[in-house]
Amino acid sequence: MSREKKLELLACLGLLFVTVCWGMGFVFVKSSINDMPPLYLLGFRFLTAGVILGIIFIRRLIKSGKRLMVHGMSLGVILFFAMLFQTYGCKYTTAGKNAFLTTIYVILVPFVHLLINHVRPRLRYVLAAFVGFWGIGLISLSESFSVQTGDVLTLICGAIYSVQIVMIARYTQEDDPILIVIWQFLVTGVMGFVTAPFVSGPLTGAMLTRESVSSIIFLVLFATILGFGLQVICQKYAPPAPAAIIMGMESVFGAVASYFILHEVMTPKMIAGCALMVGAMIMVEIDIIGYFYPDEYLDSAYDIDYGLLYEEGMRGIIFDIDNTLVMHGYPPDDRSVALLKDLCRMGFKILFLSNNKEERVRSFRDGSVPDASYLHKANKPGRSGYRRAMEMMGTDEKTTVFIGDQLFTDVWGAKRTGMKNILVKPIDEREEVQIVLKRKLEAVILSSYKRAGMNKMEHARKKS
Repeated sequence: MSREKKLELLACLGLLFVTVCWGMGFVFVKSSINDMPPLYLLGFRFLTAGVILGIIFIRRLIKSGKRLMVHGMSLGVILFFAMLFQTYGCKYTTAGKNAFLTTIYVILVPFVHLLINHVRPRLRYVLAAFVGFWGIGLISLSESFSVQTGDVLTLICGAIYSVQIVMIARYTQEDDPILIVIWQFLVTGVMGFVTAPFVSGPLTGAMLTRESVSSIIFLVLFATILGFGLQVICQKYAPPAPAAIIMGMESVFGAVASYFILHEVMTPKMIAGCALMVGAMIMVEIDIIGYFYPDEYLDSAYDIDYGLLYEEGMRGIIFDIDNTLVMHGYPPDDRSVALLKDLCRMGFKILFLSNNKEERVRSFRDGSVPDASYLHKANKPGRSGYRRAMEMMGTDEKTTVFIGDQLFTDVWGAKRTGMKNILVKPIDEREEVQIVLKRKLEAVILSSYKRAGMNKMEHARKKS
């Protein structure tokens, strides 16, 4: 295993530990707020964590510039209100529901990104939001369709968290993440202590019970210092998609911990809602549609710069036939024969891979370049045909390119096999009914492909 892969694995394991700490944190907050008012709890938790980290990184903290301090302090204000709504939400609802509803930030982040940075959300984000809100309804709505106060407060917390996440992503591009965290903690803690007397009265010894003190210790050391600290460090090495999914799973650990420690009951309706929210989080972070994106999408197989492909080390070309080189069922024409002979002279090995009958595929080969190879009834997008094709040409995934006109058969099979692939537009739009239906789905994928800025044309032949 390479060093990068080891770091990535360790980072993901670190984030998993973070989510366990955060999930357990919901239970400790719930068990302590009966003795310790929420604002004092926030003050003790974040001010203590900020002071400890400030002492550890005192030299770096002293050198904080004005801009970094402003960024950290503004994030501290945002975090204070997020934690305020979350803590009060936990007071008026169960820890398990509080944990799940908080993670609505995973769904909201793309839309907040649109409002703040004017980046348009992708289709799957909209679908994920729809699924997530159904989950929220199942978790929060009672039989009379009323919502508990604690659930509303928790949802507001999740919305504020989504703003914080977007702002952190912006600030940490230039500022020291650790110093951002320290200033954030200090401001959140100070705001908690400043506002607590006005809301909950003066701090008394009765608030410092064994249970509340032990909860504060856990929250400071594990949910705050280790939780937020490790998050910053691990996200440097963990890819964004799995990192966000892992962090979103704090809701699962929170629900499990509340069940075993606080003996909270999760009804079947709530469990179904939690499952929908987890599904929505996965939809946000895993680009299912992206798995079908072609490496390149060009107008025609005749517009490809094959010389550039050869310079890059490609030595084998696997072609689909129908609607890629000629219209469906047509024999080789002058254009296809000229192209294929030119490719052979350049040094390429050619193979025709088709799901059609042998008679059709062999006749096309014999009428164009008899020295080429072919495979009929290849069962695309199954990988076996592509692998057999490379064996016949003596090439591998790094030296072979596939060119075809269908996304869900030609290109998807090539992607599954690991070879470079180029999707081209069909020569003739008049096709069989089953293919026309697939083209409708292809249009959705290709629309997303273009919106994502993936429509590369690296090997398009330059027009003279």
